[in-house]
Parts: sequence; C-alpha cells; structure tokens
Amino acid sequence: MVVHSLIETERFGQRYAVSGEAAPRTVELEALGSDYRATGYTTREQADDIGRLLELGPGSVLLDIGAGCGWPGLYLATTLGCSVVSVDPIMEGCSAALDRIGSDDLGPRALALLGTGEQLPIRSGSIDAIVHADVMC
Repeated sequence: MVVHSLIETERFGQRYAVSGEAAPRTVELEALGSDYRATGYTTREQADDIGRLLELGPGSVLLDIGAGCGWPGLYLATTLGCSVVSVDPIMEGCSAALDRIGSDDLGPRALALLGTGEQLPIRSGSIDAIVHADVMC
C-alpha cells in the first residue's frame, strides 16, 4: 500500500498551488512546450510519442495515474480525441486538472479523481492504455 506522508502531501500541494502563476507557467512552456501547470519533466514531444505508441484516438480510454494537473493525459485527450481518467492523491493536483478539463472543454471525455492507482472504481477491460509520467513510486 502506498502511504503519502503529510509532509509530502503538503509539499506537492504547495507546488501545485504556485504552478499556475505566470513565472512557473512561462518556464514550463519554454522547457516542456506545455502550459498545464506540470510539475514533472515530460516534454510535448515525449507526450506526442506516448500517444502515438499507445495508438490513442477517438473511442480509446487512457488512465493517467499520478496525473497531478493532468499532463500529459489531458493533452492527449485534447490532441488525439481519446477519453482520459486522471488520478492523483493530491487535492491541488486534481483541482488543477479539473480547471483544465473545463478550460479545454473536455466535459464528458475527461474525469479527475482523487486517489492512487491501487484501488480504482474502474471496470475490468474498460481502459485501453495506462500512463504514469514523472511519477515517483
């Protein structure tokens, strides 16, 4: 079982809280080619490679574990037309993902859940691919 310490939860919560500010988003856009409030290191080119390798498209469902703000899963849903379930144990990460789902008008094709990858309310066979970019296990 994965146990997140209070210190770890607070630390990531603080990182997500400031990730929406202008300076961090400018750095993210310059370094990664994205503006998703990402706290990881996956570049846009790498995200595109992930989508291509997983053969994502309309009708496929992606599970993004440790998704935080939703990068790269929400990006792949936007660019490739797949659906995505973003899961993160940090409330601020889920909140950022929900904000992005709304701003990208992903509505019924995207869901942000607070939790870990251990016990998810997902029916067997309902997910086509799983990604966990920049997750420390």
